[in-house]
Amino acid sequence: MNRLQNRRNKKRFTELLEEFVCRKNCDLQNALNLISKTGSRKYKTVTLAAQNLYDSLRHGNTFSSALKNCSVIEFDVLYVSFISFAERCGSLEQTLIFLKDKCLREEENNSKVIEACVYPAFVIIASVAAGILFFVYSKSFSDEIYDSILFSFCFLILFCITAFVILKKLLGTNKLYEAFLAAGFLIKGGESLANAVKDAVNILGYETREGQLFAQAGKKLSYGVSLKAAFELDSWNKSLQSELEDAFFYAENTGGENDVFEKIAIWLNEQDKKRRAVCFKLLEPFFIFGTGIFLLIFLMNIVLPVFNQGTMIL
Repeated sequence: MNRLQNRRNKKRFTELLEEFVCRKNCDLQNALNLISKTGSRKYKTVTLAAQNLYDSLRHGNTFSSALKNCSVIEFDVLYVSFISFAERCGSLEQTLIFLKDKCLREEENNSKVIEACVYPAFVIIASVAAGILFFVYSKSFSDEIYDSILFSFCFLILFCITAFVILKKLLGTNKLYEAFLAAGFLIKGGESLANAVKDAVNILGYETREGQLFAQAGKKLSYGVSLKAAFELDSWNKSLQSELEDAFFYAENTGGENDVFEKIAIWLNEQDKKRRAVCFKLLEPFFIFGTGIFLLIFLMNIVLPVFNQGTMIL
Protein backbone atom coordinates (compact mmCIF):
# COMPACT_ATOMS: atom_id res chain seq x y z
CA MET A 1 0.00 0.00 0.00
CA ASN A 2 1.38 3.43 -0.93
CA ARG A 3 1.75 6.22 1.58
CA LEU A 4 -1.11 8.30 0.22
CA GLN A 5 -3.59 5.43 0.40
CA ASN A 6 -2.35 4.45 3.85
CA ARG A 7 -2.81 8.03 5.08
CA ARG A 8 -6.37 8.15 3.73
CA ASN A 9 -7.25 4.81 5.31
CA LYS A 10 -5.79 5.89 8.65
CA LYS A 11 -7.77 9.12 8.49
CA ARG A 12 -11.02 7.28 7.70
CA PHE A 13 -10.40 4.73 10.46
CA THR A 14 -9.74 7.50 13.00
CA GLU A 15 -12.87 9.40 11.96
CA LEU A 16 -15.05 6.29 12.34
CA LEU A 17 -13.49 5.30 15.66
CA GLU A 18 -13.94 8.82 17.03
CA GLU A 19 -17.57 8.83 15.89
CA PHE A 20 -18.44 5.51 17.58
CA VAL A 21 -16.42 6.06 20.77
CA CYS A 22 -16.95 9.79 21.36
CA ARG A 23 -20.32 10.59 19.81
CA LYS A 24 -22.14 7.26 20.08
CA ASN A 25 -20.57 6.29 23.42
CA CYS A 26 -19.52 2.80 22.34
CA ASP A 27 -16.76 0.96 24.16
CA LEU A 28 -13.59 0.33 22.16
CA GLN A 29 -14.22 -3.32 21.27
CA ASN A 30 -17.80 -2.69 20.24
CA ALA A 31 -16.72 0.30 18.14
CA LEU A 32 -14.13 -1.78 16.29
CA ASN A 33 -16.67 -4.55 15.75
CA LEU A 34 -19.16 -2.08 14.26
CA ILE A 35 -16.50 -0.55 11.97
CA SER A 36 -15.57 -4.03 10.72
CA LYS A 37 -19.18 -4.55 9.64
CA THR A 38 -19.67 -1.29 7.77
CA GLY A 39 -19.08 -3.09 4.46
CA SER A 40 -17.80 -0.04 2.56
CA ARG A 41 -16.17 -1.06 -0.72
CA LYS A 42 -14.24 2.18 -0.96
CA TYR A 43 -12.72 1.67 2.49
CA LYS A 44 -12.52 -2.11 2.57
CA THR A 45 -9.03 -1.83 4.06
CA VAL A 46 -10.49 0.09 7.02
CA THR A 47 -13.03 -2.65 7.78
CA LEU A 48 -10.30 -5.29 7.54
CA ALA A 49 -8.07 -3.28 9.88
CA ALA A 50 -10.93 -2.91 12.38
CA GLN A 51 -11.52 -6.67 12.29
CA ASN A 52 -7.80 -7.29 12.78
CA LEU A 53 -7.69 -4.95 15.77
CA TYR A 54 -10.91 -6.36 17.24
CA ASP A 55 -9.52 -9.89 17.12
CA SER A 56 -6.28 -8.72 18.71
CA LEU A 57 -8.14 -7.09 21.62
CA ARG A 58 -10.19 -10.26 22.15
CA HIS A 59 -6.93 -12.17 22.53
CA GLY A 60 -5.94 -9.90 25.42
CA ASN A 61 -3.64 -7.40 23.67
CA THR A 62 -3.72 -3.70 24.44
CA PHE A 63 -5.02 -1.34 21.78
CA SER A 64 -1.61 0.31 21.33
CA SER A 65 0.15 -3.03 20.77
CA ALA A 66 -2.64 -4.08 18.38
CA LEU A 67 -2.13 -0.88 16.36
CA LYS A 68 1.63 -1.40 16.33
CA ASN A 69 1.26 -4.93 14.93
CA CYS A 70 -1.61 -4.19 12.54
CA SER A 71 -0.78 -5.63 9.13
CA VAL A 72 -3.58 -3.91 7.20
CA ILE A 73 -2.99 -0.21 7.96
CA GLU A 74 0.40 1.11 9.02
CA PHE A 75 0.00 3.24 12.15
CA ASP A 76 3.03 5.45 12.72
CA VAL A 77 5.01 5.62 15.95
CA LEU A 78 3.37 8.89 17.04
CA TYR A 79 -0.14 7.49 16.57
CA VAL A 80 0.71 4.42 18.65
CA SER A 81 2.39 6.51 21.37
CA PHE A 82 -0.70 8.73 21.64
CA ILE A 83 -2.95 5.69 22.08
CA SER A 84 -0.50 4.29 24.64
CA PHE A 85 -0.71 7.62 26.50
CA ALA A 86 -4.53 7.42 26.38
CA GLU A 87 -4.42 3.92 27.89
CA ARG A 88 -2.22 5.10 30.75
CA CYS A 89 -4.22 8.24 31.48
CA GLY A 90 -7.74 7.05 30.61
CA SER A 91 -8.24 9.77 27.99
CA LEU A 92 -9.12 7.78 24.88
CA GLU A 93 -11.94 10.09 23.80
CA GLN A 94 -9.84 13.27 23.94
CA THR A 95 -6.94 11.50 22.22
CA LEU A 96 -9.13 10.26 19.36
CA ILE A 97 -10.49 13.77 18.85
CA PHE A 98 -6.94 15.14 18.72
CA LEU A 99 -5.80 12.44 16.27
CA LYS A 100 -8.83 13.00 14.06
CA ASP A 101 -8.19 16.76 13.95
CA LYS A 102 -4.52 16.08 13.14
CA CYS A 103 -5.51 13.83 10.21
CA LEU A 104 -7.93 16.51 8.95
CA ARG A 105 -5.22 19.19 9.12
CA GLU A 106 -2.84 17.00 7.12
CA GLU A 107 -5.53 16.37 4.50
CA GLU A 108 -6.33 20.08 4.27
CA ASN A 109 -2.66 21.01 3.88
CA ASN A 110 -2.15 18.40 1.17
CA SER A 111 -5.21 19.73 -0.67
CA LYS A 112 -3.76 23.26 -0.56
CA VAL A 113 -0.45 22.04 -1.97
CA ILE A 114 -2.23 20.21 -4.80
CA GLU A 115 -4.40 23.25 -5.53
CA ALA A 116 -1.39 25.55 -5.65
CA CYS A 117 0.56 23.16 -7.88
CA VAL A 118 -2.11 22.88 -10.59
CA TYR A 119 -0.67 25.87 -12.45
CA PRO A 120 3.00 24.73 -12.45
CA ALA A 121 1.93 21.20 -13.39
CA PHE A 122 -0.08 22.57 -16.32
CA VAL A 123 2.88 24.70 -17.44
CA ILE A 124 5.23 21.70 -17.31
CA ILE A 125 2.87 19.46 -19.28
CA ALA A 126 2.13 22.17 -21.86
CA SER A 127 5.80 23.03 -22.32
CA VAL A 128 6.85 19.39 -22.72
CA ALA A 129 4.03 18.75 -25.22
CA ALA A 130 4.90 21.90 -27.17
CA GLY A 131 8.57 20.98 -27.16
CA ILE A 132 7.89 17.47 -28.48
CA LEU A 133 5.64 18.78 -31.25
CA PHE A 134 8.14 21.49 -32.15
CA PHE A 135 11.06 19.08 -32.48
CA VAL A 136 8.99 16.52 -34.39
CA TYR A 137 7.62 18.90 -37.02
CA SER A 138 10.50 21.37 -37.32
CA LYS A 139 13.10 20.59 -40.00
CA SER A 140 14.67 23.87 -40.96
CA PHE A 141 16.64 24.97 -37.90
CA SER A 142 20.31 24.38 -37.27
CA ASP A 143 21.70 22.29 -34.41
CA GLU A 144 22.69 25.44 -32.51
CA ILE A 145 19.13 26.74 -32.61
CA TYR A 146 17.77 23.36 -31.50
CA ASP A 147 20.17 23.38 -28.54
CA SER A 148 19.13 26.90 -27.58
CA ILE A 149 15.43 26.05 -27.79
CA LEU A 150 15.99 22.91 -25.73
CA PHE A 151 17.72 25.07 -23.12
CA SER A 152 14.65 27.33 -22.86
CA PHE A 153 12.34 24.35 -22.28
CA CYS A 154 14.73 22.90 -19.70
CA PHE A 155 14.76 26.25 -17.94
CA LEU A 156 10.94 26.30 -17.73
CA ILE A 157 10.72 22.73 -16.44
CA LEU A 158 13.44 23.36 -13.84
CA PHE A 159 11.73 26.59 -12.81
CA CYS A 160 8.39 24.80 -12.25
CA ILE A 161 9.96 21.90 -10.34
CA THR A 162 11.78 24.36 -8.07
CA ALA A 163 8.53 26.24 -7.53
CA PHE A 164 6.76 22.98 -6.68
CA VAL A 165 9.36 22.15 -4.00
CA ILE A 166 9.05 25.66 -2.53
CA LEU A 167 5.24 25.50 -2.53
CA LYS A 168 5.25 22.13 -0.81
CA LYS A 169 7.54 23.47 1.89
CA LEU A 170 5.53 26.67 2.40
CA LEU A 171 2.01 25.23 2.14
CA GLY A 172 2.56 21.71 3.45
CA THR A 173 2.15 20.57 7.04
CA ASN A 174 4.08 22.75 9.48
CA LYS A 175 5.77 19.99 11.46
CA LEU A 176 7.14 22.36 14.07
CA TYR A 177 3.59 23.57 14.80
CA GLU A 178 2.33 19.98 14.96
CA ALA A 179 5.18 19.03 17.30
CA PHE A 180 4.45 21.81 19.79
CA LEU A 181 0.71 21.16 19.55
CA ALA A 182 1.19 17.44 20.23
CA ALA A 183 3.53 18.12 23.15
CA GLY A 184 1.06 20.63 24.59
CA PHE A 185 -1.79 18.12 24.37
CA LEU A 186 0.25 15.43 26.13
CA ILE A 187 1.39 17.80 28.88
CA LYS A 188 -2.14 19.04 29.58
CA GLY A 189 -3.25 15.42 29.70
CA GLY A 190 -0.79 14.63 32.48
CA GLU A 191 2.35 13.54 30.61
CA SER A 192 5.70 14.80 31.86
CA LEU A 193 7.48 17.58 29.95
CA ALA A 194 10.40 15.32 29.04
CA ASN A 195 8.26 12.46 27.69
CA ALA A 196 5.95 14.82 25.80
CA VAL A 197 8.88 16.48 24.06
CA LYS A 198 10.44 13.11 23.21
CA ASP A 199 7.15 11.91 21.67
CA ALA A 200 6.99 15.07 19.55
CA VAL A 201 10.27 14.06 17.89
CA ASN A 202 8.28 11.43 15.97
CA ILE A 203 6.56 14.26 14.07
CA LEU A 204 9.73 16.11 13.16
CA GLY A 205 11.87 13.04 12.46
CA TYR A 206 15.13 12.18 14.18
CA GLU A 207 17.09 13.04 11.03
CA THR A 208 16.01 16.70 11.00
CA ARG A 209 17.68 19.44 12.98
CA GLU A 210 14.41 20.40 14.62
CA GLY A 211 13.93 16.76 15.61
CA GLN A 212 17.41 16.67 17.11
CA LEU A 213 16.57 19.87 18.98
CA PHE A 214 13.48 18.25 20.54
CA ALA A 215 15.39 15.04 21.33
CA GLN A 216 18.13 16.99 23.12
CA ALA A 217 15.54 19.14 24.89
CA GLY A 218 13.77 16.01 26.13
CA LYS A 219 17.02 14.72 27.63
CA LYS A 220 17.77 18.09 29.25
CA LEU A 221 14.27 18.29 30.73
CA SER A 222 14.65 14.80 32.20
CA TYR A 223 17.77 16.10 33.98
CA GLY A 224 15.83 19.03 35.47
CA VAL A 225 16.94 21.80 33.09
CA SER A 226 14.48 24.69 32.70
CA LEU A 227 12.15 24.69 29.72
CA LYS A 228 13.64 27.73 28.02
CA ALA A 229 17.22 26.56 28.59
CA ALA A 230 16.35 23.10 27.22
CA PHE A 231 15.26 24.62 23.91
CA GLU A 232 18.25 26.91 23.41
CA LEU A 233 19.54 26.65 19.84
CA ASP A 234 23.00 26.79 18.42
CA SER A 235 23.80 29.41 15.82
CA TRP A 236 22.88 27.15 12.85
CA ASN A 237 19.35 28.53 12.56
CA LYS A 238 19.03 32.14 13.66
CA SER A 239 15.50 32.58 12.29
CA LEU A 240 14.16 29.56 14.21
CA GLN A 241 16.01 30.67 17.33
CA SER A 242 14.41 34.11 17.16
CA GLU A 243 11.01 32.53 16.46
CA LEU A 244 11.19 30.26 19.50
CA GLU A 245 12.48 33.01 21.78
CA ASP A 246 9.55 35.24 20.80
CA ALA A 247 7.16 32.33 21.22
CA PHE A 248 8.48 31.45 24.68
CA PHE A 249 8.23 35.10 25.70
CA TYR A 250 4.63 35.20 24.44
CA ALA A 251 3.77 31.93 26.18
CA GLU A 252 5.38 32.75 29.51
CA ASN A 253 3.48 36.02 29.71
CA THR A 254 0.07 34.54 28.85
CA GLY A 255 -0.15 31.22 30.70
CA GLY A 256 1.36 28.69 33.07
CA GLU A 257 3.90 26.00 32.31
CA ASN A 258 1.26 23.52 31.16
CA ASP A 259 0.04 26.03 28.56
CA VAL A 260 3.46 26.94 27.17
CA PHE A 261 3.57 24.47 24.28
CA GLU A 262 -0.04 25.13 23.29
CA LYS A 263 0.61 28.88 23.29
CA ILE A 264 3.71 28.39 21.16
CA ALA A 265 1.71 26.26 18.73
CA ILE A 266 -0.95 28.97 18.44
CA TRP A 267 1.73 31.60 17.83
CA LEU A 268 3.43 29.47 15.18
CA ASN A 269 0.10 28.80 13.50
CA GLU A 270 -0.61 32.53 13.24
CA GLN A 271 2.79 33.09 11.67
CA ASP A 272 2.14 30.21 9.29
CA LYS A 273 -1.20 31.70 8.18
CA LYS A 274 0.48 35.02 7.39
CA ARG A 275 3.19 33.29 5.37
CA ARG A 276 0.64 31.28 3.41
CA ALA A 277 -1.42 34.37 2.65
CA VAL A 278 1.66 36.09 1.22
CA CYS A 279 2.54 32.95 -0.74
CA PHE A 280 -0.88 32.80 -2.42
CA LYS A 281 -0.71 36.50 -3.32
CA LEU A 282 2.72 36.10 -4.94
CA LEU A 283 1.96 32.78 -6.65
CA GLU A 284 0.48 34.13 -9.89
CA PRO A 285 3.00 37.00 -10.42
CA PHE A 286 5.85 34.59 -9.72
CA PHE A 287 4.77 32.15 -12.43
CA ILE A 288 3.95 34.95 -14.86
CA PHE A 289 7.52 36.19 -14.37
CA GLY A 290 8.98 32.71 -14.93
CA THR A 291 6.82 32.07 -17.99
CA GLY A 292 7.82 35.48 -19.36
CA ILE A 293 11.51 34.63 -19.08
CA PHE A 294 10.86 31.33 -20.87
CA LEU A 295 9.03 33.06 -23.72
CA LEU A 296 11.77 35.67 -23.99
CA ILE A 297 14.51 33.01 -24.24
CA PHE A 298 12.41 30.91 -26.62
CA LEU A 299 11.60 33.77 -29.02
CA MET A 300 15.13 35.15 -28.96
CA ASN A 301 16.51 31.72 -29.87
CA ILE A 302 14.11 31.42 -32.83
CA VAL A 303 13.64 34.97 -34.11
CA LEU A 304 17.18 36.32 -33.83
CA PRO A 305 18.91 33.44 -35.69
CA VAL A 306 16.29 33.52 -38.43
CA PHE A 307 16.65 37.31 -38.66
CA ASN A 308 20.45 36.99 -38.87
CA GLN A 309 20.16 34.34 -41.59
CA GLY A 310 17.85 36.64 -43.58
CA THR A 311 20.28 39.52 -43.19
CA MET A 312 23.18 37.39 -44.43
CA ILE A 313 21.16 36.32 -47.52
CA LEU A 314 20.38 39.92 -48.33
